[in-house]
Amino acid sequence: MKSLAFIALSVIASAAMATGPAPSPSSAPAISITGNSTQTVSLTSAFVSNKSTGSKSEAIQNLASNSGDVTISGNSTQSVNANMGSSISNEATGSDAYASQNVSSNLGDVTIGGNSTQSTTLMFASLANLSSGSNSKAVQNVASNNACFTCAPGATASNSGGGHH
Repeated sequence: MKSLAFIALSVIASAAMATGPAPSPSSAPAISITGNSTQTVSLTSAFVSNKSTGSKSEAIQNLASNSGDVTISGNSTQSVNANMGSSISNEATGSDAYASQNVSSNLGDVTIGGNSTQSTTLMFASLANLSSGSNSKAVQNVASNNACFTCAPGATASNSGGGHH
């Protein structure tokens, strides 16, 4: 399998990252959009990947998504279109690993004052989210809304609702 297929990428608003611990949801800055919000990711012959390895590793992938404390006063449109061979992946491995994948989704305290449209289209499809290791956790949202505050990125499995308590 080719590790990278021909990619023609049009991104209006997206983020994909694999890093160390992110700010906790309570300390993350608030985002306020005083109009309409449009987030679009278009991939041709697509392949997107995100991977983090090690103890307490976090793989956080957001494509055309809102995460955290976000207020949009107008309409919100979120879409991801991946054509041809498509594959979107996210992986965190290690003890207490945490993988969070949000594709055209809202996660956390997201308020939309107008209409909300969310769509994800994959042609030859493959969408994966994996967290492996003791006490690990994977949270995946695709064209959806999730107000689970303990599922928000920035927390390892042991303090984000997964693993042992």
